[in-house]
Amino acid sequence: MSTPRIICTIGMHGSASTWVFNAAREILGATLGEDSVLHFFADKMEHMPDEGQRAGKTLLIKSHEGSPELEDWLDANNALRLLTIRDPRDATLSQMQRFHSPLPPAANAIARDGMRLQRLAARGIPVWRYEDGFFEREATLDELAARLSCPLSPALRAEIFARYETEAVRAFAANLTSLPPERLTQVGPFTMDKITQILTPHIGDGASGKFRALPPDLQPQLTQFFAPILIQFGYIA
Repeated sequence: MSTPRIICTIGMHGSASTWVFNAAREILGATLGEDSVLHFFADKMEHMPDEGQRAGKTLLIKSHEGSPELEDWLDANNALRLLTIRDPRDATLSQMQRFHSPLPPAANAIARDGMRLQRLAARGIPVWRYEDGFFEREATLDELAARLSCPLSPALRAEIFARYETEAVRAFAANLTSLPPERLTQVGPFTMDKITQILTPHIGDGASGKFRALPPDLQPQLTQFFAPILIQFGYIA
């Protein structure tokens, strides 16, 4: 089976979707050659590179909430989707802590991510759950390589795993300004590496159940707000 020509990593913010994106980028680059892979972020069709840039390339797209037009385009082009999810209450608090977002916009953004994941998971597309620690297991790279129909040697697997281990990414994020200037861009007040899409506050504490640090009156409100997502993906209320 040949490697898909379009791959889209679709994750709830804070669900280690960037880990999947970078692992896929490394595996595809090693298999096809880095110049053969065009990787970028897109939630809407206007975020897509033009057709000339895409011609002859394998596309690796990082995405979150998406849009109907992008979803239709992915369907029409038989894209492989790689999904990641996290308890949306924890994902909300993660956004608040790492990016200083107020609660309402953070919760609404996570809800939009979650609704997209609900629709795709209902179609039978597999989902990696943050709470299962998929990003902490080398074996996940074998699963990913199989879904990409790419070979993965033990040496490359170990190299990729070490490069994107939590503390390695934390150190990388803390030193983004040491990268060549052409690799850097600003996302709001934060610096981001264009290649890895890692931002300066990329790694938080990684804790599960962290939403319980919210005031007691807010916890049931957040649980009610996210109830459809919590129920579909088997999270305990």
